[in-house]
Amino acid sequence: MTPLRVIDSGLADACANVAMSGALAELHQAGRIGDTLRLHRYPRSVLLGLHSPEEAVDRAACARLGAQVVRRVSGGGAIAMEPGILAWDLLVTRPPNRAPEDLSRDLCEAIAAALAGCGVEAAFRAPGDIVAREGKLGGTAGLFEGMTMLHQGSLLIDADPGVMAQLLGMADLPVTTLARIAAEPPEAGRVAGVIARAIAAALGRDPVQGDLSTEEIAMARRMAGKEMPWPAAC
Repeated sequence: MTPLRVIDSGLADACANVAMSGALAELHQAGRIGDTLRLHRYPRSVLLGLHSPEEAVDRAACARLGAQVVRRVSGGGAIAMEPGILAWDLLVTRPPNRAPEDLSRDLCEAIAAALAGCGVEAAFRAPGDIVAREGKLGGTAGLFEGMTMLHQGSLLIDADPGVMAQLLGMADLPVTTLARIAAEPPEAGRVAGVIARAIAAALGRDPVQGDLSTEEIAMARRMAGKEMPWPAAC
């Protein structure tokens, strides 16, 4: 079975995380790295989609609640992030016989099914959500450049939907968390393992643990426009 490199880069500055997503995408497109899954987490922040309007975020609330605001490299709407939300970047070469939306659906369905192992009944909802009966648990977005597919997603393990709504200038968010609905309190490391195995299985790959390379770190730092440690202390 072909290996899939899996990296868990932990909790890092929002700008650093977005820069690393861009660096991995560029390096994969250039053929300098193989297919890679990066798991990571953000401090309290708002990630604007590539084309999201500035009005999609409440700047005053972000300042009051100590949230960074950055623009990510993929499309989709603005999303609020907290340390209890698991995020991932999946960089793969697109199979020539599968449409990107079909591959994205397969990945989401595999993740939803795997959450049963965490005591949660979840399902895929087009175009890119993972939902439970109690609300949305996660969402995904994608970026396609040549034969490279960047599939990005996030899963709410333990976060405050009320705070997230404030950051986005909304009265409320129709979301829930694993901490609220799982039969047992979810352990973040276990959930990360469940997600990694589900994604690898959906691709027919063997997950192999790896680390960020010197080249990846250097490119991310250049893209961030400042020298910052990687990974940041958790």
